[in-house]
Amino acid sequence: MANSSSFDFRELLGVGLKYRWTIVGLTVLSTVLALAWTVRQPKIYEATCSLEYDPSPPRPLGREVEDVAEPVSNFWLTQEFYETQNKILESRQVAEKVVRKLALHHDPGFFRVAADKRASWKGRTVAAAAQRLQLQVRVEQVKETRIVVIHVEDTNAQRAATLANAIAEAYIEKTVEDRLGSTVDALEWLNKQLGSLRSELENAENALHDFKLENNVLSVALEDRQNIVANQIQQFTQTLTEARAKRIELGARLETLRKADRTNPLAVSVSEIDHHEGIMALRSQYRTKSAEHASLAKRYGEAHPKMLSLSAEIDALRKQIEGSIAGVVESADADLTEARRFETGLRRELDQANRAGLELNLREIEYQRLNRQRQNKAKLHAILLERTAETNLTKMLRIAVVRIVDRALKPALPVKPRVHINLSLGVIAGLFAGLGLAFVLSRMDRTLKSAADAEALGATVLGALPTIGGGRKKGRKFRKSKDARSRYEPQDISESRDLIVHTHPRSAVAECCRTVRTNLTFMGADRALEVLEITSAEPREGKTTVAVSLAIAMAQSGKRVLLIDTDMRRPRIHRAFGLGSDVGVTSVLVGEQALSDCAAETEVPNLFVLPCGPVPPNPAELLHTPQFRDLVAEARRTFDRVILDSPPLGAVTDAAIVGPQVDGTVLVVKMGETSRDAAASVIKRLRDVGANVVGTVLNQIDASASRYGYNGGGYYYYRREGYYAPGDEHQPQASA
Repeated sequence: MANSSSFDFRELLGVGLKYRWTIVGLTVLSTVLALAWTVRQPKIYEATCSLEYDPSPPRPLGREVEDVAEPVSNFWLTQEFYETQNKILESRQVAEKVVRKLALHHDPGFFRVAADKRASWKGRTVAAAAQRLQLQVRVEQVKETRIVVIHVEDTNAQRAATLANAIAEAYIEKTVEDRLGSTVDALEWLNKQLGSLRSELENAENALHDFKLENNVLSVALEDRQNIVANQIQQFTQTLTEARAKRIELGARLETLRKADRTNPLAVSVSEIDHHEGIMALRSQYRTKSAEHASLAKRYGEAHPKMLSLSAEIDALRKQIEGSIAGVVESADADLTEARRFETGLRRELDQANRAGLELNLREIEYQRLNRQRQNKAKLHAILLERTAETNLTKMLRIAVVRIVDRALKPALPVKPRVHINLSLGVIAGLFAGLGLAFVLSRMDRTLKSAADAEALGATVLGALPTIGGGRKKGRKFRKSKDARSRYEPQDISESRDLIVHTHPRSAVAECCRTVRTNLTFMGADRALEVLEITSAEPREGKTTVAVSLAIAMAQSGKRVLLIDTDMRRPRIHRAFGLGSDVGVTSVLVGEQALSDCAAETEVPNLFVLPCGPVPPNPAELLHTPQFRDLVAEARRTFDRVILDSPPLGAVTDAAIVGPQVDGTVLVVKMGETSRDAAASVIKRLRDVGANVVGTVLNQIDASASRYGYNGGGYYYYRREGYYAPGDEHQPQASA
């Protein structure tokens, strides 16, 4: 089933065919209006002037002299530059130059003032004229070139050419003026900066000179001072190291001397004492005397005067040796003290030299800072002085970076109005407007147009029947009399489209009816739908045709079927079968006839018809009676299937009365005519009274249209001619 919300070209074609005259009318009207508007438009002429952007203008001063107003440098060939220059060509400033040059704000022809009003015309402002000129100008960049084309449109051909050339000249003039203006501004700035920088340079030089005077840098350079201090520090460091080593050596010697045993002069063994000449001599004498004393002691004894004299000499020598050793120790102590004092002095001098070096480093940093400032100021001063000289020379030049390639000529033919294009646009606009209006009208149409619309009502679509019709044929009219069971009387009748399922069993209509019959069978899988009511929302929607066709299809399946006409207001079933209306449902309800006497056999095997009979004044009351319920019950017992043709529920309430008394109700909707609201209202009313709405049947579907979106139930399969073998059956043509 087609999706109603998706685009369907055939639906578009159907809408177009339905509202074709609306579309044609709007298209013709739009074309006529476009033609009338085109004829009334003034003739517009277009003049063109081409320019070339020059990335390499002449340089009389050479390439080393750079222009302070250089517009692009390496940015010249970029698209952004071209776009910028093109916008300048279209700018208000260029337009105002042209307006002032040509006095366009006082030209009535430029403002298209009528001839009879020019005497009282007082002109416009320059801004207004420039704004109007901007609307007439269009700039076009030629791809992959440096060429730009200026297009100017005007009602006067000569004025169009004049304006195009004037815009090009004004742009070139503006470019030169901008570059010269930039140069003058740059020169003023350079002169101002040069004076300021000259003063700063003088201050920097004076500050450096004052620093030299203050720190006596004039006689000895800082670098030489640093070398002297560095040599002093190196010498002090070396001497201090030697003094420290000497002090350590003296300390060690003194410590050794102090630890020596002085009680035995001969036992003290220290290098410095052992090698002392005086001590060595005294020790020699001491040994000699001691040896002599030892040899004489054996001979004379201790009390001998000679022994006493030797002992006295030995004691004297000992005391002399001890005194000499003490002198050596005191001398070593004095040397150590002197070494310490010398080391302390050296350390003090080294510290002083280090402080002098640090102070000298600070002075050097300050000196370098002042000297660097002077050098920077001098360098900047030289650059500005050179640039100022170059700018003075550049100011004398008038070089343009754009030149005119082709000047504009007077155009011979107008470019507007474009008759063919305007007429084509008129046709297209009218066509689209017509299609749009057609779709609006189509969407405003509330009738059911597709199976999806019918399913949206909440009822199952049982099938679809195409539009049917016919010609004339020989038929039989059934009559039932008292003396004969049944007989047929041949007569000429109009071939009823109601009997097409019987007369053309292989037609698309017959196949569709059999599809509806099959679907009804499956709808009653648990409980057979033996008694069915056929109704519709409004009259002339084909409910009687559907009821007859469905009854014939059921009879063709071998079921005994009774078709009852319960439309007691406009009965029609008896005419479909060529029966009389003297007896029928009303006769049974009032007790005049029995069902078996009134049910007429038709030419369709197994199909019986109970006509309405005489039209009663109170149909609704008769349907409420117990007799009607008895009639339905008797028909259920006597026949396999019973179909009741009820009047439209939108017009009368008869179908709502019958609905609860039958097994199911089938609603017939006529595609393109039955409104959604009416069908939904009928379904709601039937369900409100307890009726079983088994589904809907889509009636009178155009076989050539696909917008209904129904291919279920077999209609789509059987609707095309040629399914059966040629000559099997005549396929009926579609008609109302």
